[in-house]
Amino acid sequence: MQVETYEKGREEYQRRYGKLKDYFSSLKIKDNSEITKFDSSDFDLTKLQNRLTDQAEKEKLDENIIGSKDIVQQINHDFNVLIYGIGSKIELLEKVMRKLMENNPQSYFFVMKGFKPLINMKMFLQKMGDVLKIDSHIKNSEQIIKFIENTPHSIIIIVHSIDGRHLLNEQAQKLFGQLSNCPNVRMACSFDNYRYPMICKIQRAFYQCVHTNQPYSQEILQIFEDQVGKQKQEEGLWYVLSSMTQKQKNIVYYFAGKILESRDGLNIQDLYDVLSDEMIVSSKIQLKDNLKELMDHKIIIEKGGKYTMQYSNTILQELSSKFDEVIKQ
Repeated sequence: MQVETYEKGREEYQRRYGKLKDYFSSLKIKDNSEITKFDSSDFDLTKLQNRLTDQAEKEKLDENIIGSKDIVQQINHDFNVLIYGIGSKIELLEKVMRKLMENNPQSYFFVMKGFKPLINMKMFLQKMGDVLKIDSHIKNSEQIIKFIENTPHSIIIIVHSIDGRHLLNEQAQKLFGQLSNCPNVRMACSFDNYRYPMICKIQRAFYQCVHTNQPYSQEILQIFEDQVGKQKQEEGLWYVLSSMTQKQKNIVYYFAGKILESRDGLNIQDLYDVLSDEMIVSSKIQLKDNLKELMDHKIIIEKGGKYTMQYSNTILQELSSKFDEVIKQ
């Protein structure tokens, strides 16, 4: 396409239809008429942006979000509400919580952001136990729920993204179901995965559709930060391991496989037993000496009297496969 041809086309369009549409705001013609930059005409996001900035549209959007009144009403009638629809529901659930706090000043409120990395039900229930002053020696999640059920307090739980990827496992959903069945507990949860109702175990559930049409800014930002964080964490792990002794590497490689089997971790005796069975260490003193350096670099951490690792399954699998390679040598 030559410049002349383009100009003739524009003139012909104007002659036929009496108006001139400039579909390209900036053209740079090179050897083979290559277009290096172009902007679409008024058939773009400009109108949408103007429409959203219009006050009437904003009020209409706010009215939609004020559909939170129905959610508050259902929770006050002892239902657990599951909210779905187009758009982020964070602001909606925050409005719901403010209304509920006004109506239930004596209740305990707990908020879980299911889209955050490393979130899990065990951690959340232990935090609830701390606030409700449940015996700190009780670590079993189901026992904590039984104590929650027997407390005299009214409890309201807000869960953003109950279908978050760290909460979709069967155990987490089972615990949600048990928690929702407590007579003193009420829940308001959001989800976006259309398949979630098939695995949902929430009792006394009331499904509410609300289209907020709001961007998933917080959720997407968290996913991005999660991915960047994992990449940096993985790079740091391999860099530190490169300076470790072979024995320390073998401890990490073998222990990673054990963590894949159970995220709960192992106490010092169990850890010594499995490592000595594989002839990786020969004494507890040797184990403790090697553990000290691994813990200094936070490759292995101690949590509640047990040793564990906080890496993704992908990294743990890669570490575990390294141990298989060592065995074959």
